[in-house]
Amino acid sequence: MASALDVEIEPEDAQFGMILEEGEFMDEFVPRQRNLGKVQHRKFTGYDQNLPMVIYGYREETVHGTSKSGQPRTLIVFRWGLQQRKRGRRFKSATLRAVFATTRTKETGRPDPYYDPHVAAVAPDGTYSLLPTPVTVERTHGVEGGFEGGMEFAKGTAKATYELSTSVTKVEQITISGAMRNMYDDKALDALGDPDRCNVAEWHLIENPATNSGLPTFFRTAVLLDRRRNDTSRFTATFTISAEVATLTDAWTGIKRFIGLIPRDDPIIFDPSVEEDGPLAAGKCNLDEALMYEQCKFVMFKNDHESGKKAADGSGDQGEGGE
Repeated sequence: MASALDVEIEPEDAQFGMILEEGEFMDEFVPRQRNLGKVQHRKFTGYDQNLPMVIYGYREETVHGTSKSGQPRTLIVFRWGLQQRKRGRRFKSATLRAVFATTRTKETGRPDPYYDPHVAAVAPDGTYSLLPTPVTVERTHGVEGGFEGGMEFAKGTAKATYELSTSVTKVEQITISGAMRNMYDDKALDALGDPDRCNVAEWHLIENPATNSGLPTFFRTAVLLDRRRNDTSRFTATFTISAEVATLTDAWTGIKRFIGLIPRDDPIIFDPSVEEDGPLAAGKCNLDEALMYEQCKFVMFKNDHESGKKAADGSGDQGEGGE
């Protein structure tokens, strides 16, 4: 490798995939999933991968509108697909994180965090379970029994320990949780002037440890954003997606991503002036009342010896395929 490439790798550069593996120093940096400057592109992750385990991300619908009081709002629905392409592998856990930021800049040319969209709500929000499984656990308790000896030269207590066992039933399940938070440093928080504003929406999925169930193969999540009054500037959503799998293949992918050999996906560029047709558009003037949880669907495909393959998602619907 040329000496010109022997530069110190800063953690933030590695995180964003800015270190080139080989080639000339002036080689163009090409993101893994590019947006090509397109506003509100739909296929934002996974569609260019040929790995054994892939997480697809698809922006299903976006509505730019207002609350009933006229506060600017944006509602976004994301569709996710987890695909296993080789036998004997499964997703054990996954974390999906979206960071929202304005493209509006200060006079210095740096981004102005004051205009970052605020994550007002996510769905699902909190912790939920899917496909609970009762598990019987044996618990033992040691109990001491004793008897005394009364001989003149030796008086004491002989002890024996007995094990008492009880059966306790607990429930294991697939755990799904969602939350909103902020990832601002102190300087950005000072510029915001409001510690309650959040710029991050994230979801965590963990498999059922009792059954090694893997994760849902299809699901939707939703975000409601609050935008500053009279702010019509574009904003972005940058995704970080990590997963734990049952083999080392994806772990190696994670290592390559960390050292920058697999760049991050381009962000989604949102423009409040763009109008899309969709079932949620009818409520654009009252987005605070949008039924976000109706957009959430989680589908599990499982083997059933009696009836073959079934989908379990609480509603019995099959998941749509990725576009």
